[in-house]
Amino acid sequence: MTKVFKVNMYFLIILLLEVLGPYALRPLYTFIGLSDTRLILFFNHTILFLIPAMIYLIITKSSFKETLRLNKLHWQDTLLIILLGFIVQPVMTFFSLISSFFFKNEIGSFISEISSTPYLLLLCLVALLPSITEEITIRGVVLSGYNNVNKYIAASVTGLFFGILHLDGQQFLYAAILGFVFALVVRITNSIYASMLMHFIINGTSVTIAKISRIISDSLPINPEVAELTLKNIGIEEKILLIVIYGTIAVIFSAFVFLIIYGLNRINEKRSIQEVKVDRQSSYKEEKIINIPFILIIIVYIVVMLLTI
Repeated sequence: MTKVFKVNMYFLIILLLEVLGPYALRPLYTFIGLSDTRLILFFNHTILFLIPAMIYLIITKSSFKETLRLNKLHWQDTLLIILLGFIVQPVMTFFSLISSFFFKNEIGSFISEISSTPYLLLLCLVALLPSITEEITIRGVVLSGYNNVNKYIAASVTGLFFGILHLDGQQFLYAAILGFVFALVVRITNSIYASMLMHFIINGTSVTIAKISRIISDSLPINPEVAELTLKNIGIEEKILLIVIYGTIAVIFSAFVFLIIYGLNRINEKRSIQEVKVDRQSSYKEEKIINIPFILIIIVYIVVMLLTI
């Protein structure tokens, strides 16, 4: 059993847990009288992501430090990662916009619902928690199985998995692209803290905007559903105009994203950070990416999406 097969199987299990777990845990939450969605969010992330990761590492006798890439992030890398965390957001917004034409923004609605939560607590739940649990799952365990695969291919596959992990049509596209960037910076810096930091900045920005919007909506007679409703029902000409405007901005910022990643890669090459080398004659033959678990992951995701339309 190859490493890729193992982590693909692991992600398949995580996906099934994510689909079925909330239903299995609901009777337990009801029994103990737990109804606060914020606490449920915390326990779901812990049970469905952290515990399986720990079990996997123990069963496979893998090194926690090496598998999860718990390596110190150089200060130069940290500065570039922080900059990248902000620069990539207009790109993410463009793809989110496109998805919003076809799917309801469920996560946006959820954040709006809990936006009355104290800011620091909201930041911990929506920004800090996922930046730990989801990163350990995808850029930790899963990406470690792709060590012998070209970093761009590994980033593409794990980016796809990251999009699937959200189980949300509106989030899939931009999450997959972000997943690609996250995996790339982790492979370049050899530190999971790179993606954790970016993840926190991006989610933290969303939380901050939601909190500010909540304050404004509380002081003005604005219906919180108007923006979403208008976006889904605007005419084709307005949609094209939005795509052109946001697309142009995305292209400009994509160039900066490329330059930052390129610079990050050059800096780390100079520091002689050694990546796991790919054996071009044998590794690609052994490490088949498209295997049974991979196919099942795609099937499960498609079925879930069809059932939730």
